[in-house]
Amino acid sequence: GVIIDDQPLLADPIVRYIGDCIGIVVAETEYSAYNLSKQVRITYSEQTPYLSIDDSKTARENFIHESNIACSHQVLKGNIEQGFQSASTIVEAEFTTPFQEHYYLEPQGCIAIPGNGEITIYGSLQCPYYIQKAISRMLGLPYNKVRVIQTPTGGAFGGKEDIPSEVCARAALAASKLNIPIKTVYQRVDDIVVTSKRHPFKMKYKVGVNSSRKLCAAEILLEENAGAYATLSSVVSYRSAMQAMGPYITPNIKVKSNSYYTNLPPTGAFRGFGSPQATFGHERMMDIVAEKIGMDPVEFRLRNILKPGFETQTGHLLEQSVGAEKTVTQAAAAAGWNDTRRKQKLDDRYLKGIGIAACHYGNCLGAAGWHMDGSGALVQIQRDGNINVSYGLVDMGQGAITVITQMTAEALGIHPDRITVLPTDSSKVPDSGPSVASRNVIMTGNAIRDAVKKLIPDLKSAAADLLGCDQKNIEFVNDKATNKESGDSVPFTQLAEYLYAHKSKTESSGWWHVPSLDYDPEMGLGEAYFTYSYGTQVAAVSVDTLTGIVKVEHVWAAHDVGRAINPAGIEGQIEGGVVQGAGWALSENFILKAAEIKTTNLSTYLLPTTVDSPDIHTIIIEEPEKEGPWGAKGVGEPSIIPTAAAVVNAVCDAVGHQFTSIPLVPEHVLDVIDERKTREQ
Repeated sequence: GVIIDDQPLLADPIVRYIGDCIGIVVAETEYSAYNLSKQVRITYSEQTPYLSIDDSKTARENFIHESNIACSHQVLKGNIEQGFQSASTIVEAEFTTPFQEHYYLEPQGCIAIPGNGEITIYGSLQCPYYIQKAISRMLGLPYNKVRVIQTPTGGAFGGKEDIPSEVCARAALAASKLNIPIKTVYQRVDDIVVTSKRHPFKMKYKVGVNSSRKLCAAEILLEENAGAYATLSSVVSYRSAMQAMGPYITPNIKVKSNSYYTNLPPTGAFRGFGSPQATFGHERMMDIVAEKIGMDPVEFRLRNILKPGFETQTGHLLEQSVGAEKTVTQAAAAAGWNDTRRKQKLDDRYLKGIGIAACHYGNCLGAAGWHMDGSGALVQIQRDGNINVSYGLVDMGQGAITVITQMTAEALGIHPDRITVLPTDSSKVPDSGPSVASRNVIMTGNAIRDAVKKLIPDLKSAAADLLGCDQKNIEFVNDKATNKESGDSVPFTQLAEYLYAHKSKTESSGWWHVPSLDYDPEMGLGEAYFTYSYGTQVAAVSVDTLTGIVKVEHVWAAHDVGRAINPAGIEGQIEGGVVQGAGWALSENFILKAAEIKTTNLSTYLLPTTVDSPDIHTIIIEEPEKEGPWGAKGVGEPSIIPTAAAVVNAVCDAVGHQFTSIPLVPEHVLDVIDERKTREQ
């Protein structure tokens, strides 16, 4: 188990889901291993499984673990009873969201190499230090005898945070026993059957609004299907609870968030960590309440939006870097909200709709994971003036290497082409925590700045010697050290050679940790995160009344990123997040028959293709964060968080029906349209 010790490496004597590992077959070829596995015979004694949240929470015996509750979190702020008493309108609704398969392009895989009492792992992974810990624990080896090197990784989205600890540990076990290198690569079907998914949620919302059309109370119950093992459920439960009512001022709030074990595949990290589910809840609720009180959805959001000087739902007073309002106004303006918000008649074949959804996202691991929210970097100046950078997080396709190159070049004042970012290696940089929670730019950028800050005195001393001036006059720009008074300069290459010739410092490690957070875990109050990213997306859809197919035509995505280190990379992140979020909302119908997954390939689990992708209009908003490197905040996960809610809100606008669950597969949409036609005839 990543957080809770509830998951054995090899299931004995209990198999808790289809996909639990019972044993390891090792052979010289993949073909032989497959044939050998077919010779294994296993005898089971069956018990009645728990396959839903309701089954699990009402069980009174035969618990999956010591109990069926994996974890719980809450937020209790203000006086919920008085809040509802002051309300002029109270609205209640329930929502559900489904599993989602990561479907990264490259399946799980690794190579384990033994030797001299050590194990070296090369793998497709997100979190090398998780793997190092797991293997050290399993084999009883010191950490310095377990080396984990991340190889170029073909996608992850959270799916390579928890699972590689299992994959790599089993390979390491076989390698250690047989004293030979072992390679493990999952076939796609196996990858889908045994790996973690996005948590399905059941949500109950009760929201009160006063006569001024401001939120005065919210009571929320979030229930999550954890699957057979907890993996990252405690993180998902925590984050969804802390953000259950979104970027809105809510003076009185009560949130309960409970994760329940079931005999289904474990559910763990997936881009957003519970925020897309919670955002689906609060943004559907904002539209439903707006309709109830006869108010435009944009105006209702702006009436209640977080601004500097106001508190989050956990009582965190925000003083700076709050771009929530700008994201709403700019997304709505770009979409021409007031001009395009109209419906066609029901007897037209295509109905048009437009929907909006906003979110906030706590950067990094938050108060619950603060103890591990530090990260390191190593900057090495070579004799020829080129730079090697080692860092503790990973690039899994999101463009981290490019941004790290930019930030290092900016910190040193040199050309980016001088910089080589080395593969992440647990032997090079101290434990930097997991590559999750949109923390890469903030953590690594600050660690690089810390490392360079330690090199600057030696660099300035060398430059002052070469230029015959005072160190205080030295600046590093355009690949040169320059005397600001005279304008004289020396190239960085000459400076590096001087450092080596005089045995000066040419290497430095950097470290940065999230600032201390004042947070009460019992009440769920205080600084749940040190800063927040904000985003608003507006979706325009067409609904085919003949087939029920929903087409997302346009998405306007406005995101407060603090400071845009790489605008092109941010656009790429937002475009990817939007498409992935739209797939979860409309087509990715994860089907289980009893406990068996039936959607194990791309002919049955329908990912959006380029044909399905909307025109995406990115709006970058910069409200700099004082603790972020050059003011930057994360955007990788915020890019997906509001998409499903915006798309469904748009479909509701088109069809005139308040949908409460996803995915909106064509038959579901068509049923609603046909029912409405029947009523109107």
